[in-house]
Amino acid sequence: MQRHIAFFNFPAVGHVNPTVGVVEELVRRGHRVTCTVTDHFAPIVKAAGAEPVRYDSVFGDFYRAPLTAEENAGEGLRCLNESTSLVEQVAPFYEENRPDVIVHDFMAWGARFFAAKNDIPLIRTFPVFGANEHFSLREKFPVAELNDPQIMEAVQKLAGVLPQFGLPADPMGFLSHIEKLGIVFLPREFQYAGETFDERFVFTGPCIAERPYQGTWQPASEDRPVLLISLGTSARGWSEFFTMAIEAFGDSEWDVLITVGEHTDPAGLGPLPANVDVRRYAPQLDVLRHARLFITHGGMNSTMESLYNGVPMVVVPQTSEQRANAQRVDELGLGRRLAKEDVTVQSLREAVAQVTGEASVADRVRAMRERMRSVDGPAVAADAVEAYLNSQD
Repeated sequence: MQRHIAFFNFPAVGHVNPTVGVVEELVRRGHRVTCTVTDHFAPIVKAAGAEPVRYDSVFGDFYRAPLTAEENAGEGLRCLNESTSLVEQVAPFYEENRPDVIVHDFMAWGARFFAAKNDIPLIRTFPVFGANEHFSLREKFPVAELNDPQIMEAVQKLAGVLPQFGLPADPMGFLSHIEKLGIVFLPREFQYAGETFDERFVFTGPCIAERPYQGTWQPASEDRPVLLISLGTSARGWSEFFTMAIEAFGDSEWDVLITVGEHTDPAGLGPLPANVDVRRYAPQLDVLRHARLFITHGGMNSTMESLYNGVPMVVVPQTSEQRANAQRVDELGLGRRLAKEDVTVQSLREAVAQVTGEASVADRVRAMRERMRSVDGPAVAADAVEAYLNSQD
């Protein structure tokens, strides 16, 4: 039976990309799939066979990571404004095209607002660590103290918004609520307190879809190891990091590819050694198929893609979520965490030498890769969505 499955996304690369493989699988099974997206992501979901439902985001084309502690504290208010704006813009479409279920990113609160008002069942997705009664990323790795004025303002505003959608004026209850089904885009083995997550949660591992729109990439030489260095698509600010990386690995045994994003000008990094290639963007999946090591900010999308391709990491996190990912990589022996304040030319060299020099790291990364590839993530997720829909009949 064809169903209408609506994806309510959070407009960030690391949140949209993990859903694309699931969207493709559900479309392949004959379902109608719609996705709320900014213009930036519309071609991606359309190529997956889904119908884009466009809206203008508070975050612009896509989310950019905060730079300062003050910006971090204001994230809750921005997420709330994003959610109310999303509902206002997409409600007319979805009121005429009622979904059978809404699959929503854990940060897409607008899905919960709209669903509550219209009595539509929900499935929550986690492109980051899942949350239950025993573990919460928000509590274990907080972005700011609860008594921060901006946090308090967001909580107070949320308390006022919730009743407008028929929800209790209980912001902390809203934030800690667990849906009947949560789909977590990582292996249970990588999840903090993974053994405490019950049948309400399905761990699919990364649901990676090919990205032909990004083009292809081939190494300059098959005889030299490839080192990928990137701080992610939402990174801002830290051009000094790239300068240190070039000094650390220029004229070395590595073929180095550095992607700097839109906020650093590659030309501003000066003349480059022959073994270093600096670009704004590159097709990361293609590069990781050839890479021996990844120096990364540790976004979950990049972390999962690296492990899926059997590539160990040196993780240099900037946000609380990235620090959580970096700590887990370190704990599981899949690479090494390097704090931002400890980054120097020498510490980068030492971290890379340590990770590549330990056979046990390679063994653990290989085992995680095999574990991930033994599971058809998109099929597992689609099975869970269909089973949940059938349970609602």
